[in-house]
Amino acid sequence: MSDKEKSEQNKVKENIVVKGWNEFVSNITKGYNNFQKSIEESTKKNTELWNQNQVKINKFFESAKENWDATMKEWGTEIAKTHKENVDLWDADLEKINEFFKNNQRSWENKLKEWNTEFEKRQTETKEQWEARKKKIGEDIKNWQDNTKRDWEKGLKSFRREMIKGSYMFLVFMIPILVVVFVIVALITRLFDY
Repeated sequence: MSDKEKSEQNKVKENIVVKGWNEFVSNITKGYNNFQKSIEESTKKNTELWNQNQVKINKFFESAKENWDATMKEWGTEIAKTHKENVDLWDADLEKINEFFKNNQRSWENKLKEWNTEFEKRQTETKEQWEARKKKIGEDIKNWQDNTKRDWEKGLKSFRREMIKGSYMFLVFMIPILVVVFVIVALITRLFDY
């Protein structure tokens, strides 16, 4: 083989390698350009969707704020009304409790006066009469204690009833508020998950 033939074979081999290399580089360039275009298109599309969603989110929060303000105002008036009713009931119950203690004090003072006068009269009585009087005084004290206990239990039952009613009303107003807060938090977290 001559030098000329060898150089022609080398040129053919070089042409094949150069051609393969050029195709390889052009394919990589095309792939890169396609990738870049798809990224640009998806970014543009995502930006448009983001702007649309931003408008929807702003509308949602504006309407939620308006609803929240209206609901808070309504609940505020209801709570104020309930508070006033509870204060009035408390004042009425306080008067009953004070009256209860005043009546017991008067009753106790009257019994003491009665026992003192009887005691003075009976100092001259015999031992048997004294024992009967002592027994009567013991029964009077026991009856007075039972009556006082019954009156006290009635007062406490009324007071407990009012406290339970007040607690119930507090729960009736707080549970809807908590439910609204949890729903709003759930909606917000769901919106941000997308």
